[in-house]
Amino acid sequence: MSCRDTIHLICWYLEGRLSPPVATEIKRHLDSCSDCHMVLDAAMSTLDRYFTPAKGSDEEPAPQAA
Repeated sequence: MSCRDTIHLICWYLEGRLSPPVATEIKRHLDSCSDCHMVLDAAMSTLDRYFTPAKGSDEEPAPQAA
Protein backbone atom coordinates (compact mmCIF):
# COMPACT_ATOMS: atom_id res chain seq x y z
CA MET A 1 0.00 0.00 0.00
CA SER A 2 1.39 3.40 -0.95
CA CYS A 3 1.39 6.49 1.25
CA ARG A 4 -1.04 8.17 -1.12
CA ASP A 5 -3.50 5.24 -0.93
CA THR A 6 -3.16 5.04 2.85
CA ILE A 7 -3.84 8.73 3.39
CA HIS A 8 -6.74 8.63 0.96
CA LEU A 9 -8.39 5.80 2.94
CA ILE A 10 -7.44 6.82 6.46
CA CYS A 11 -10.88 8.17 7.45
CA TRP A 12 -12.61 5.01 6.25
CA TYR A 13 -9.98 3.01 8.13
CA LEU A 14 -10.79 4.88 11.34
CA GLU A 15 -14.52 4.38 10.76
CA GLY A 16 -14.08 0.64 10.16
CA ARG A 17 -15.58 0.90 6.68
CA LEU A 18 -12.86 -1.01 4.82
CA SER A 19 -12.78 -4.69 4.00
CA PRO A 20 -10.57 -6.71 6.36
CA PRO A 21 -7.84 -7.29 3.73
CA VAL A 22 -7.59 -3.57 2.91
CA ALA A 23 -7.62 -2.61 6.59
CA THR A 24 -4.81 -5.12 7.20
CA GLU A 25 -2.76 -3.60 4.38
CA ILE A 26 -3.26 -0.11 5.79
CA LYS A 27 -2.33 -1.27 9.30
CA ARG A 28 0.81 -2.91 7.94
CA HIS A 29 1.73 0.30 6.12
CA LEU A 30 1.03 2.45 9.19
CA ASP A 31 3.23 0.20 11.32
CA SER A 32 6.18 0.80 9.01
CA CYS A 33 5.65 4.41 7.85
CA SER A 34 6.14 7.15 10.43
CA ASP A 35 4.83 9.85 8.07
CA CYS A 36 1.51 8.11 7.52
CA HIS A 37 1.29 7.26 11.21
CA MET A 38 1.64 10.98 11.93
CA VAL A 39 -1.33 11.64 9.60
CA LEU A 40 -3.31 8.94 11.45
CA ASP A 41 -2.51 10.55 14.81
CA ALA A 42 -3.57 13.97 13.54
CA ALA A 43 -6.83 12.57 12.15
CA MET A 44 -7.61 10.82 15.44
CA SER A 45 -6.84 14.00 17.43
CA THR A 46 -9.09 16.03 15.18
CA LEU A 47 -11.95 13.56 15.44
CA ASP A 48 -11.54 13.36 19.21
CA ARG A 49 -11.58 17.12 19.54
CA TYR A 50 -14.70 17.69 17.47
CA PHE A 51 -16.75 14.57 18.06
CA THR A 52 -16.05 13.55 21.66
CA PRO A 53 -18.41 15.19 24.17
CA ALA A 54 -16.67 17.36 26.73
CA LYS A 55 -16.32 15.85 30.20
CA GLY A 56 -19.41 16.55 32.24
CA SER A 57 -21.48 17.31 29.16
CA ASP A 58 -24.10 15.14 27.51
CA GLU A 59 -24.08 17.32 24.41
CA GLU A 60 -21.80 17.05 21.43
CA PRO A 61 -19.57 20.08 20.92
CA ALA A 62 -20.77 22.61 18.38
CA PRO A 63 -18.98 22.49 15.01
CA GLN A 64 -16.15 24.99 14.76
CA ALA A 65 -15.75 27.37 11.83
CA ALA A 66 -12.60 26.87 9.78
